[in-house]
Order: sequence, then structure tokens, then C-alpha cells
Amino acid sequence: MPPGAILEAFSGPPLDHVRYRQMKKALLLVFCFAQPAFAAEEALQACRQIEDIEQRVSCYDNVVDARFPLASSSSIKGDAPAKKAESGTAPDARSLFGTNDAEAKRIVEMSLAIEQIDNIVAKVTDVQESSTRKVVITLDNGQVWRQLDNQRLPLKTGETVVIRKASLGSYLLEKDTGSRNIRVKRTN
Repeated sequence: MPPGAILEAFSGPPLDHVRYRQMKKALLLVFCFAQPAFAAEEALQACRQIEDIEQRVSCYDNVVDARFPLASSSSIKGDAPAKKAESGTAPDARSLFGTNDAEAKRIVEMSLAIEQIDNIVAKVTDVQESSTRKVVITLDNGQVWRQLDNQRLPLKTGETVVIRKASLGSYLLEKDTGSRNIRVKRTN
């Protein structure tokens, strides 16, 4: 085949037909995505006509919730845990797949309406020291915490300790007198 024939084969009508089909697909996609936008705009215009402020806001919320179900107004207002707990819909493994542990924990806590706390106060029931001079602390509530850093904090059975959240998902344990603290991680 001469070189001119190859060029002619690629620049002739079959290539124009391919471009036509691509353009047709693009226009179809634009039409499919534009139609819901027009419907939402009409619904927003209808909401604008309502004079009562509470009814107008409720109308806007309904339009937004219908258009963006994940960004519902209830989750923005902060009452999502109560609504999810009432409906009894806890997240399943598929909905949590791919989220990091902290995000998955937050989603489960919100869906079950678990109260968020910043610290706990408990009594030490057992203190064990490892060969690396790090301690493992058992509390009266059954929790076991392991020391992560190399700080010294002498603990005895019966003492009251406070464990509080620190930065980046870590925890600090200190005596209730609040003198010094150690970085710890829960093991159970």
C-alpha cells in the first residue's frame, strides 16, 4: 500500500464517522447531566415563592437532600446521630470499606449516637513493667493500656489516673494530681 493511501484511509469518512459518534456521546452525557440541574433549578424557584421563612427553608432543605443525599441538611446541623439511631440503620461493612480506622470509628459512633468524651477517670488495678521499662496498666473498668514513650511515671495499684485524648489520635495518661504524663495506647 502506498504511503498516500494510508493517510487517506485515516483522514477519510470513517474517521469523521468516529468523531460524529464521539460528539453524539458527549452531547448525550451533557443532556443527561443537565436535565436534573434544570429540575433542581425549577424546584428552587418554587421554594423562592414561599413567604413563610420556616416553610421556605424546609423546601430548600428538601431540594438539597433530594439532589445530594449524602450531604443532607441533618448531617450539617449535627443531629444526624439521633436520626440514624432512631431509624436503626447502622453502617455496614460495604459502607465502611476504604475508610481509614479513625473515619470508620467516627461514622459508627455517629450512627449509634455514642456520646463523645475527651477523657476517662479510673483506678489502677495492676501495673506491670516490661524489660524495656515500659508499663502496662490495667484499670478497674477492664481497659488495659500500654506505655509508648520512655517517660517515667511511677504508678501504684489503687491510684486514680486520667486518660485524655491528645493530638493525632494518641492518648496521655496522668495521675489525678496532674503532675506528669505518659503517652499510652489501649491494648484491649
